[in-house]
Amino acid sequence: MGRLLGLDVGKKRTGIAITDDLQIACSPHSTVDTSSLIQEVLRMHSESAFVGVVIGKPKLMTGGTTDSTAFIESEVSKLSKALPSVAIHFVDEGFTSKEAAQIQLQSGMKKSKRRAKGSIDSIAASLILQRHLDAQAYK
Repeated sequence: MGRLLGLDVGKKRTGIAITDDLQIACSPHSTVDTSSLIQEVLRMHSESAFVGVVIGKPKLMTGGTTDSTAFIESEVSKLSKALPSVAIHFVDEGFTSKEAAQIQLQSGMKKSKRRAKGSIDSIAASLILQRHLDAQAYK
């Protein structure tokens, strides 16, 4: 099968998550400045290749696009050019940041750590990746 990478792309920061080789479990990996996202993904791919990237794409409840859709599509285009042999999948990222904040709270993470910039981004990326795995299980 091979590992999958999950991305919660933001204008400033991007959360990264990764699965195991069997795509059974996923876990938060890191948060990087979006300006260095492509370099980080290339570095990770060279260390331990992955077969696909799952990217959270925001959608309005009415089905339309958001103001961050164009930015995310631009980052996806760069990623596609940098890694043309890696499949890219999209998942609705709706409410993943809110869920990530709840997970932090329920896990007992201290308030000072929860306030750290980017602390929820990798958890949100993991939730995006898990949504993809769950959807694949029912195909």
